[in-house]
Amino acid sequence: MMQELERIADEIENTDAFQVDGNKLEIVARALAGLAGLLQQKILPEVVASGDQHNETRVRWVIDTSMALMSDLTVRADAGDHDPSEFIALPEPPA
Repeated sequence: MMQELERIADEIENTDAFQVDGNKLEIVARALAGLAGLLQQKILPEVVASGDQHNETRVRWVIDTSMALMSDLTVRADAGDHDPSEFIALPEPPA
């Protein structure tokens, strides 16, 4: 899972989109859910406590985006949609 998250991070650093190998849809979905959970449980409370609204907005965006992507990838896996040629674009991040 960590390898997939690292690969995705590398891809989106330059393009704001990424591809998922068709046979890795479920594992990437679980990795994104885990990332969202970690951020929500460990990082977000600290950011909220700091009172930094800008960073809170950004952390919440990552959590929401990760969960939306997890849902999309899970639906694709369940539907048998294993076409890796399509890029998955990220929504516009907060300013």
